[in-house]
Amino acid sequence: MPAEIEYNIGILADMIKRDEKAVVAFYGGEPTLEAEKMRKMMNVLPAKKFVLQTNGFFLERLGEDVNKLDSILLSIDGRKEVTDFYRGKGCYERVMKALNFLKRNGYKGEIIARMAASVKTDIYEDVMHLLNHFPYVHWQLDAIWSTMWDVDEFWKWAVENYMPGIKKLVRFWIEEMERGRIHGIVPFLGISSRLLHGGDGLPCGAGRDAISITTDGKILACPIAPEFEWNVLGDLKAYKKIEIGEPCRSCEVYEICGGRCLFAYKERLWGKEGFNKICHITRFTINEIKKYQKLLMHHKENLKYPPYNNTTEIIP
Repeated sequence: MPAEIEYNIGILADMIKRDEKAVVAFYGGEPTLEAEKMRKMMNVLPAKKFVLQTNGFFLERLGEDVNKLDSILLSIDGRKEVTDFYRGKGCYERVMKALNFLKRNGYKGEIIARMAASVKTDIYEDVMHLLNHFPYVHWQLDAIWSTMWDVDEFWKWAVENYMPGIKKLVRFWIEEMERGRIHGIVPFLGISSRLLHGGDGLPCGAGRDAISITTDGKILACPIAPEFEWNVLGDLKAYKKIEIGEPCRSCEVYEICGGRCLFAYKERLWGKEGFNKICHITRFTINEIKKYQKLLMHHKENLKYPPYNNTTEIIP
C-alpha cells in the first residue's frame, strides 16, 4: 500500500460520523512516525475513543496530545532479556521510557503491555514481570505464520511451558480476586466477561464490527493481511462484511472464543493439525477460568471487558 495517505480525510470523517460509538485506532508500522497526521486526525475525526498501538520509541512526539488517546498499547514481550531477544537490544528500555513519559504527563487512559509469546517466553514469569509495571497485560501467540518454529516445536513449548504457565497464572489471578484485587490480565478479563455477560463473534470484531482502512482508502477486515483477496471488503464508499464459519460455529466454546482470529481461520498455514492444536490451547485456557465461575459471579459487574474495542483480541 502507499506510504502516504491518499484518501480524503473529510470522507472518512463523514463515514465515522454515522457511527455513534466509533473508535479509531492508529496501527502500523509505527503510527508515531506520523505524529502530525495523528494530531490532525484526532482533531478532525468525530470518534468517541482513540486508541494507539505503538512500540513507544517516539511516543513523546505527541506531547500533551497523548492525553487525547483513550487506550495506548505498548509493544513489550515481558522481561528485559526476552523483549530484547525478540525486538533488539535496547527495546525494553525504550518502552519503559515511554511508560514513564505517560506517567509524568498524568495520562489517565488505559495503558496495556502488548506481548507476543514465542519460543523464549515463560508466560507466567513474563506476565508477572509486566504486572509490576503496567495496569494491563495482553498477549498474542506467535503461531500460524511464525518464523521461529514449526507446529511441532510450538506444541512442545505449549505442553511443557505455556499451558502449565497459564494454569499457574489463572491460580494467581483467582487468589488475588479472593483477596479483593482484580489484576488486569486482559485474556482472563475478556474470557470472564464473555462467560458472565455473553459475546458474539470475534472479540476483535474483524470484518464485522471493526475494519481497517489502508492508506489508499481500501477497507480490510484485518490489518495484518492486506494482500489477501478475501480480506478486501470494499472502500470508503461501500463495503461488505465477513464472518467466521464452521467448524468454529459448532464448537462448544464459540460464544467465548468467537473463532479466535480471522486470519488464522482463513489461512491455516499450519494445516488442520496446527489449527486443532491452537484450538486445544484456547479450550484449555477457557476451561481453566470456567473452573472458578462461581467466584467470578461475585465480581460480575467488575468483569466487563473491554469497555469498548481497544484492539485487544482477548483470545491469545
